[in-house]
Amino acid sequence: MRIGTNIAAYMAGGQLNTVEKKLSASMNRLASGYKINTSKDDPAGMAMTQKLRTQIRALDRSSMNASDGMSVTQTAEGALAEVEAMIQRMRELAVQGASDSYTDEDRKNIQSEIDQLSKEIDRVSTDTQFNNMNLLDGTFERRVYGFDSSDRMTSDVEALYVSDSVPAGDYTIDISGGKIDTSDAAIQAVFGTDAIVTEDGNKVTISGSDGFQMMFALNNSAAADQTIRFEVTDIGRMPIQVGANEDQQIMMDIPCVNSKTLAIDDVDCTTSDSCGNAITKFDRAISFVSSVRGQLGAYENRLESTTLSLDNTSENITEAVSRIADTNMAEEMTDYTTYNVLQQAGISMVSQANQLPEKVLQLLQ
Repeated sequence: MRIGTNIAAYMAGGQLNTVEKKLSASMNRLASGYKINTSKDDPAGMAMTQKLRTQIRALDRSSMNASDGMSVTQTAEGALAEVEAMIQRMRELAVQGASDSYTDEDRKNIQSEIDQLSKEIDRVSTDTQFNNMNLLDGTFERRVYGFDSSDRMTSDVEALYVSDSVPAGDYTIDISGGKIDTSDAAIQAVFGTDAIVTEDGNKVTISGSDGFQMMFALNNSAAADQTIRFEVTDIGRMPIQVGANEDQQIMMDIPCVNSKTLAIDDVDCTTSDSCGNAITKFDRAISFVSSVRGQLGAYENRLESTTLSLDNTSENITEAVSRIADTNMAEEMTDYTTYNVLQQAGISMVSQANQLPEKVLQLLQ
């Protein structure tokens, strides 16, 4: 027997230290609810959960972005509903004035109300806002730039409306004899053989398949004969961030809606014949507003589906993080009980080992 070094006590103490470390870690996991509390607990798991948590927060924010985008479309669509109601009233007045049972003086009153409604449509266009951002004045409409034959920017011919179905690129319009050339050869060469042209005073609308539509206005009746090139871009649309990463966006194109783009800024209802022509103008305006409202409704439905998808993805990723990082309380409590018993046993064995050298005294008696 040796008393210089108590090997049994050292061995029991070593085991006790190991158990106490495990017991401390188990208590930490039970107290926090996480099995990864520091990077040393699981370096790979820590790195993975942090990336997943970053993605979860971004997805939750993107879901809120999509909800905000829905609010934008609802705000714009609500304003357009009132615009459409005003055009309906203007059409009703035009139908009223088209009857010769009304005098020219009556038609002046009709024209006065139509003028006021037209001004109100323009006011709605400039004053409809969301978060101090104008929605219906072309702020979030695709940018189209016009260039003359010398490749200088020009306003002689203006692109009033470009539908979302028009691909980005260059399109040309010819000016001939102080008018936009709408001959079949000139139009079909640029816009395709199925292009349909509608003229309304100084305004020309070109429609095609799959929602293709462009509207131009000749602002200078004295413009020289030339070819005007329009560069249609994807710049200007409202981006809605609906993903956790870069470039995961939905681009919303909200066109300008005012009396000019509706081609009702020069409506004349002072005679029965002009009232008849105005009815056709108002029909086209109603059709235009309805198409814009339909487009906004499509955006809203898409954003609603996007929100549901984002929420579902966030839920699934959160479940994955839970499997990696959360403590299984039942299993951990079992381990804690085991370590607790081992700790008590270790303390007892260290105490017993420390008493062994005392037996050497029996040899010395």
